[in-house]
Amino acid sequence: MPHLIWAADDQGRTLQGNAAWRAYTGEGALSGTVSVTALLAPEAQSALSARLADQEPFELELSLRGADGVPHGFRLNGERAAAGPGGASAWVLTAMNIDDLLQERQRSAQLQSMIDASPNCIKVLDLEARLLSMNEGGQATLEIDDFDVCRNLLWLDFWDGPTRTVVQDALDRARQGEPVTFEAARATFKGTPKWWRITVAPLYDAEGRIHQLSAVSRDITATKAAQEALAALDAFVAFTEVAGAGTDVLLLAQHAVEVLRSTLGNVSVVYYTLQGELWKAQVWSADLAPETAAVLAAGVPVTAPSYAQALQTAQPVFAAGWNAAAQGVDHTGEYGAGALFPCFVDGRPHGLLGLGTRQAEELTKREQAVFRAVGRSLTLALERADAAQQLIDQRTELEARTRALEGFAALLQDLTVQSDRTVLLRRAMELVRQLIPVGYASYYQQQGTRWFSMVRVGAVGSTPLQTVINAGLPVGRTPSLDVPCETKEAWFQDSYDPARDVDVTLVQHVRTVATLPVVVDGRVDGIFSVVLFEARPWSAADRTVLSTVAHSLGLALDMSQGVMHLAEERRKLEAANEELEAFAYSVSHDLRTPVRHIMGFASLLRKHLGGGLDEKTARYLSVIADGAGRMNTLIDAMLDLSRTSRQPLRVTPVDLGRLVERVKLDLQPDLVGREVRWTVRSLPMVMGDPDMLHQVVENLLSNALKYSRDRDEVTIEIWAEERPAEWAVFVRDNGAGFDPRYGNKLFTVFQRLHRQEEFEGVGVGLANVRRIIHRHGGDVAATGQPGQGATFSFTLPRP
Repeated sequence: MPHLIWAADDQGRTLQGNAAWRAYTGEGALSGTVSVTALLAPEAQSALSARLADQEPFELELSLRGADGVPHGFRLNGERAAAGPGGASAWVLTAMNIDDLLQERQRSAQLQSMIDASPNCIKVLDLEARLLSMNEGGQATLEIDDFDVCRNLLWLDFWDGPTRTVVQDALDRARQGEPVTFEAARATFKGTPKWWRITVAPLYDAEGRIHQLSAVSRDITATKAAQEALAALDAFVAFTEVAGAGTDVLLLAQHAVEVLRSTLGNVSVVYYTLQGELWKAQVWSADLAPETAAVLAAGVPVTAPSYAQALQTAQPVFAAGWNAAAQGVDHTGEYGAGALFPCFVDGRPHGLLGLGTRQAEELTKREQAVFRAVGRSLTLALERADAAQQLIDQRTELEARTRALEGFAALLQDLTVQSDRTVLLRRAMELVRQLIPVGYASYYQQQGTRWFSMVRVGAVGSTPLQTVINAGLPVGRTPSLDVPCETKEAWFQDSYDPARDVDVTLVQHVRTVATLPVVVDGRVDGIFSVVLFEARPWSAADRTVLSTVAHSLGLALDMSQGVMHLAEERRKLEAANEELEAFAYSVSHDLRTPVRHIMGFASLLRKHLGGGLDEKTARYLSVIADGAGRMNTLIDAMLDLSRTSRQPLRVTPVDLGRLVERVKLDLQPDLVGREVRWTVRSLPMVMGDPDMLHQVVENLLSNALKYSRDRDEVTIEIWAEERPAEWAVFVRDNGAGFDPRYGNKLFTVFQRLHRQEEFEGVGVGLANVRRIIHRHGGDVAATGQPGQGATFSFTLPRP
């Protein structure tokens, strides 16, 4: 037997032992004078003596020294043997070595001690996700005084809302053998709000089967708070940067919403615009309940008390103890306090920034100060955006008018060979369809007591409506045609009333209508009608295009007077262009001085502060310097754009091949450390201004290099195609590309399809390319796909 077996008397003296006993204790232990208690540790001797004295079977775990004096752990069993022939009874003792078991117990105890000491909440769940156990440190972190209150409860039931779905998914995946980690917010048992990083994993039995789950929750509330503080600072800096350069009103408002949410935490933020007698929400924070968002988007009356006060005083309003009924704003009863900041631009209300909190009945001084600061910054940004938008609107209107006149100039050229009135009207309508996405366009003329559609481009969208139009619309009972005929004024209906002209059931699909009189020789020849199937208010550019088309069509129809009137319109257009370019040139020069002051005083302030400059102040000064530098770049770009139009053309023969090689040499500094493969095919000799064409090629090649800089190997191809009346020159790269839906913006001033932090620039280079090529009598185009490169091209007339 491998176990120690021996017989002993009532005093524990050995009477007889097996080979394992003799090998372990030595032969001396069989003398009958040595008690087994002598081989025990002192604390175990009394325990064994007491058991021997009880005369009852027993089992003990104790440490027994061997012949070498080294103690080992044993499980000792004692049985009373029957009396033998001599009449004396004895104990039969069996000892089994349990060193491995004791070591395992020690390791388990150490592990359990470590687990209990861990502040992480370590839970064991059964496969149904019931709580079986939890470490002591985890109970303290979760603020659980007695684990029995939650023992055997479903862990999933502790979660609600969208997080419950995340927890359910993690449990399902863990049951399939996949550990899952996620982050979630959940209050402790005593209501303390906390954030947790949770890992759910499978636990396996000895046969390798999943029989339980573990869920370890780590408290990351402090980390989240630090992240939120950093996010708030980043958001405020981002808002400052956007406010200094952005012109998109709703984007500015969205950034203001994000800054307030990041800085103040659990608040709801809304940005309204005034539409008639209602403040209608345009942008709001994601926490706003859908029903509340719907109410605010539908509009809050300007007479609502706090809203009326903000509008009348043009000052921020702080409403403590928010009363939804008294304020006249449904579905806002959950809020304890609110605030409104009116954004006035040029003395008129441009927007309204609103804030609400569910946490208190009154905003703190800090919350009020932050709200005021963001409101003021947003107002300043809206002022700059409004000024920029006015300039853009003027330019857009002028460009729209230019496109319309250019199109009709082409029509007038055809009059020498085309006198068919129907063809002329159809081409005019097709021109409008290219400029404005219409449902259909028609030209009505009065014949007797009815208006008849003489020419139409596009389907009317309804067979019954087509039948009514074919039969003629009654004069005097069709306001959309009668009114412009009587007043000789265009009528732009942003929201068409379906009951206005015909049976309401025929025009349910019509949303927007414009009807314009075409005047020939002082009388209304007909009504030019444009119908949209989508709700789309007529913009200033739309109105300009359609008014120009209607007016120019009248000129075209009036053969003799048309040419003279068109020439006069072109003269006015050129004068307006010159005036606008002169204005841009003057404004650019006037802006240099204040920008120089900003940069100079920012530099002086940095020097004045010297070594006492903290990180935040340094960041703010950098934002000021960067903004001023960007303004200088924009001013230079405006001047370049102005010079492009004002500078006279010096037309001479230009070798495009030599021009490309010269530009490549100029761009050598941009190639350092980059692998660029050029493919330049044979290029023609063209007629043009050498300096301006150099500017065109330089812009296109530098753009190709800039937007390809993330590629390991840059590939740029340049080639030309000969066409009947022109040369087409192409530049293709394998860079970032662009979304083709927005390709029409590429050649517009200050329009960019990439963020500033991705690729620097101000959005003027391609506008200059377009302007130069148009002055040469050519055109520009661009194609591309995101991440697949882009191809830019321009055409030049052949000599």
